[in-house]
Amino acid sequence: MINLSPNTNCDTFNEFRPVTPLSAAYEFMEISRTDVSEFDLIELFAESKNWNFDLDKIKRFLQDRKNTIVVTCKDEQIEWVSKGFTRMTGYNQYEAIGQFPRFLQGAQTTQEAKSKIRGKVDSREKYSGRIVNYRKNGETYLCKVDILPVYDTQANLVNFIAFEHEVEA
Repeated sequence: MINLSPNTNCDTFNEFRPVTPLSAAYEFMEISRTDVSEFDLIELFAESKNWNFDLDKIKRFLQDRKNTIVVTCKDEQIEWVSKGFTRMTGYNQYEAIGQFPRFLQGAQTTQEAKSKIRGKVDSREKYSGRIVNYRKNGETYLCKVDILPVYDTQANLVNFIAFEHEVEA
């Protein structure tokens, strides 16, 4: 039990770390600085969330360095991105974590594309389509994206995973 008496000061909470989806995501980012492969990292992430998901899809997709994977929590806040995300967008992992994927959208992103994504995500269905996104430097790019809901072994929605790659217009 935590002592909340009048003698309690800020130092009392130095060792207290609440676990939130974002704090867990940052822990995975720290692991990614080591020699752990990207697939091993997402496998650890999936294990921690008790995913009921075919990880072979991820392994095959990550074999192409131009591809990127974005994992969000069920509320759509980014928890993990692959290294390809930085190559594609110019944003590093730490800039992406905690953001919502829409931070990549801009003036040329069509309302139609945004509405289609929103509808599929809200109904927990797979989305597959193209969207205009923006790099960190402001440059646009056309992105082919497949978004899937991810459930745990008890059939609870825990994440969304997006498989993305840049395509020609």
